[in-house]
Amino acid sequence: MKNIDKYRGVLVFIKKEQDTFVKNNLGLISLGRVIADELETKLSAILAGDSLGDLPDKLRSYGVDIVYTVDNPMLKRYSTFYYQKIVCDLLKESNPEIVLFCSDDVGMDLAPRVACEFQTGLSAHCMELKTDKKSRQLLQICPYFDHMATILTNTRPQIATIQVGAKKDLIRKDNRKGKIIDVVPDFENQNVKILSVHKKEISDQEKIEEADVIVAVGRGMKNIQLAEELATTLSGVIGATQAVTDADLLSESHMIGQTGKVVQPKLYIACGISGAGQHIVGMQDSGTIVAINTDENAPIFKIADYGIVGDASKVISEILKILKN
Repeated sequence: MKNIDKYRGVLVFIKKEQDTFVKNNLGLISLGRVIADELETKLSAILAGDSLGDLPDKLRSYGVDIVYTVDNPMLKRYSTFYYQKIVCDLLKESNPEIVLFCSDDVGMDLAPRVACEFQTGLSAHCMELKTDKKSRQLLQICPYFDHMATILTNTRPQIATIQVGAKKDLIRKDNRKGKIIDVVPDFENQNVKILSVHKKEISDQEKIEEADVIVAVGRGMKNIQLAEELATTLSGVIGATQAVTDADLLSESHMIGQTGKVVQPKLYIACGISGAGQHIVGMQDSGTIVAINTDENAPIFKIADYGIVGDASKVISEILKILKN
């Protein structure tokens, strides 16, 4: 085991997107603040990008004690090699005991590379983080099949990616005003260059994290077109379990769950979804949950506000008739 006594503090990685933070970063900051307070230590953040403007000041208002800013034209677009260099160099200087990333595309690419370089553990897709103040252990709570597992890391830093998309009530402002430290990156030995970028256009139907109504389909929903029609009628979007996206019935952009997207719509209609733990963690904080399944013992009914036992296609057909009249 490494000499862990020299490691102190909580550090969160923040990514700039256009003129603001990447979605969910504010929730990550507030979570980091809670953990830092429990351990009676400081919270710092790495903010990297091009033309950061007033974003460092905004970060301070959410309770960050130290904001490390890396403002460089080379960081206009995300590149693994540049960002890995920035994060690892800073960790070697600051020695935080806990490092947090969002469970998004950037976090899931960057966190394992950082953990590998430091030869330390990484818990991915955490749903909750707690602390043991006496041992200064980070309790990393992750889905494990249909259960929740608590993972401990005996090396430092303790690194985790966490799903904060559904934790809207977590975000809070703080009156403290931390300091800003400008960091000049050393890219001299980096030989990766982005030649061109091809951006995929994302339709409104694929922006499921922002939807107020989601009609989600599982393996038990035989007629997906009916679910899509219901979603359209309710001004909502279509969601799916991993089984549906694995079968290429819907694209991965619609997948909800541990390895997909975390959502919190006002209304969530689960059609033919049994309720495996991997899916539940992605939608359990929805406002009103309606479940339709032929199996009256399906786990999804345990968290549903309303349950309908029956064939999802037939039930939705009747619902559509009522809505149209």
